[in-house]
Amino acid sequence: MGEFLVFAGAIIAFMSVIAFLFGIVRLIFISDDKKLSLKIILYAVIAFVIGFGTCAANFSLGGMH
Repeated sequence: MGEFLVFAGAIIAFMSVIAFLFGIVRLIFISDDKKLSLKIILYAVIAFVIGFGTCAANFSLGGMH
């Protein structure tokens, strides 16, 4: 179960980085609606903290079972 949580946390963290970059690009270049871009950035940061925390809490180097 721990391996699945590490994988899921890593996927969430990776997707949140993509969403963060999308929010930055949207904020600077694309949109006039700044509130939506800031919400995307905020949610991406929250998702990264959750994903990285889940990944780090369940990660093991395989030494002890």
